[in-house]
Amino acid sequence: MNRPRRFAQWWVRLWDQREAPTVLALLRISVGLVLLWDLGAVAMLDLAEVLWAPDTLGGLPSNLLGRPKVPEVYRLFEPTAAVGVWTFRVTVAAVTLWTLGLGTRFFGVIAILAYAQLGLILPLGDRGIDMMLRNVMVALVFSGSHRALSLDAWLKTRRFWGDGEQVSSWPRHLIVLQLVVMYFSAGVQKTALAWTPLGGYTALYIILQDPHVSRFGDGAWLDTALPLLRLGTAATHIFEWTAPLMLVAYHLRLTQKKGGRLRDLVARYKPHWVWIGVGVTLHIGIAATMNLGIFPFAMLALYWAWLHPDELPTWLRRPRQA
Repeated sequence: MNRPRRFAQWWVRLWDQREAPTVLALLRISVGLVLLWDLGAVAMLDLAEVLWAPDTLGGLPSNLLGRPKVPEVYRLFEPTAAVGVWTFRVTVAAVTLWTLGLGTRFFGVIAILAYAQLGLILPLGDRGIDMMLRNVMVALVFSGSHRALSLDAWLKTRRFWGDGEQVSSWPRHLIVLQLVVMYFSAGVQKTALAWTPLGGYTALYIILQDPHVSRFGDGAWLDTALPLLRLGTAATHIFEWTAPLMLVAYHLRLTQKKGGRLRDLVARYKPHWVWIGVGVTLHIGIAATMNLGIFPFAMLALYWAWLHPDELPTWLRRPRQA
């Protein structure tokens, strides 16, 4: 058998694996809750009209109706302040139903489209994490996340945990790949000397002196915490640069039956857990010290993707019997 054919067969096997839907369901719920938290803050502050109405009708200055390409909702409907408000409300309703797993795929598509419209209406408010979450939602819409921990599963099987039927694992693999690309790209783009030994690993020390970012107004504590911040800076940079090694670790785990010293070492010591632990610590640290909105919480919500369903606690990975 020639190499191209062997590679094609390996590629198909890689993306055609099947697993329990539990992790995909946890991803759906976690991402949905983070989005609802973010959108809920807008609702509590009553900012929907300010953020997404045309600037001529009380919205933020954005030249919304004078752009070469006006967002679809303002081309389909008469441009009024209510259009922006209702786009926001539709987003909240669709995300809620998608999170609950009712009409999961249908309302997932509606949620993605409405969420994207909010980003098009106010591009400055469309953060990188918003784009990341929409990409993840697309993968989840095409997944079997609705087969567990959902109203759809209950309506079909009378069990929220579903019937234990396995689903394709490629959506989870795709999310893992996206996380690896995101982290590695972030590491590559950290070119300032402050992220390196030449700059004394002082990047976090400098960042936390910015009052727009730091949660603490008084920066006097930074001098005391400088050694710890240097360690955190170095760990962050190394963590991001080593993200591609997670793909190597996952490949060795998936091909464990082939044997070999390296596969045995990975199976015994599970180095991927060390990397995941550093990532969790990193994002908890960001949430505790920086004002970066939903970013650290959204990233932690995606960490379910690193786990195979068999790595979940027993009470999570097994469907409950009626």
